[in-house]
Amino acid sequence: MNDPVPINDQQEKPLIVWQAHEGNLSGANIAMLEYIDALRGTYRFHVILPHEGTMRNVLTKRQVTISIVPQYGWADSNFSFKRRLKRLIRTQLAVRIIRKLLKETGASFVFTNTLVPFVAAKAAYRLQLPHVWWIHEYGEEDFGFRIGYGKPEKAYKQMQHWSKLIICNSEAVTTKFKALLPNVPVHRIYQPVSWNAAKPVPKDKIATYLMFGQLAESKGHLEVLKAVAKAKQLGVTVKLHIKGPSENAVYLHLLKEFISTNQLEEQINIETGFFVKEEIMPQYEVLIVASRSEAFGRVIVEANKAGLRVLVRNSGGAPELINETNGLLYTNQEDLEAILCGERAFPDRAICCNYNESEQIQTLTELLERTCM
Repeated sequence: MNDPVPINDQQEKPLIVWQAHEGNLSGANIAMLEYIDALRGTYRFHVILPHEGTMRNVLTKRQVTISIVPQYGWADSNFSFKRRLKRLIRTQLAVRIIRKLLKETGASFVFTNTLVPFVAAKAAYRLQLPHVWWIHEYGEEDFGFRIGYGKPEKAYKQMQHWSKLIICNSEAVTTKFKALLPNVPVHRIYQPVSWNAAKPVPKDKIATYLMFGQLAESKGHLEVLKAVAKAKQLGVTVKLHIKGPSENAVYLHLLKEFISTNQLEEQINIETGFFVKEEIMPQYEVLIVASRSEAFGRVIVEANKAGLRVLVRNSGGAPELINETNGLLYTNQEDLEAILCGERAFPDRAICCNYNESEQIQTLTELLERTCM
């Protein structure tokens, strides 16, 4: 089930054992992979997955060893007696397995990815190993879950007790968790965002606007569709393509029904599935990010690297990525309608990102050395 751990491989580099929240490729796991790529000159890595999934192949290609340790995350909202008993047994077993793994590998650090898992943090604390919690989300505001099995206050106390350092991916998320976790250092690090510049760039634009990523209610698609419909009433034709995976058939039907009811079929196209960003994004001029509680907004950085301007709702951590060169912010549907109708112009100067990825990695390395060694 688990890959053999090369204990004697590159012993001069400290080993980081990183607990993932799920076994498939997702936004938080992509962030973890990008940090692994950025830090491999300094550290070795071993990743714990809670179940089998697509992450095994992705990590194997990077020559990162893995362990599968079945476990329950503490965002679980099933409080039945049977479920609580299963969680108790599974948690005790998982902590025991991870403690053994940490001893055998000679781990120097333990990282936990997202708010969802907790067993690796507990195992690290019992061995007095430095633990770092990586928070990529708000939790309740963006995904609707509460940690600690419905008792977040208790969970926050444990997070502080078990951790040497908390790292958040935006100032907005950092502000929230500094207030909730006052007894542990909480720092903001903007993440590296990969972009394959070797991919061929399409020459022709197929539409002005793109919404790219998960089709979910929190992403604000319906607000954008309403703004497009309003622009049409005012005589302005807006062409928008929506591309991304969809796990909510009801929400997808709602969007398609709105398009049909407002006769927007010639202006708006929805295509579900997984897409290669380097192949899709360059075919558009502007990316729209309408999320109500976006913790970071990696798609904004990807769009800028593809040469797109961005139109971003002024909410969450996403506005931190916008400057006078790369896009515009809007505050509500009326503001969005005005921009779509051309009342505010997008910047026409060279696009500059809001942070330097190399400097962020250097700051992170110094934090790890200062806080955890």
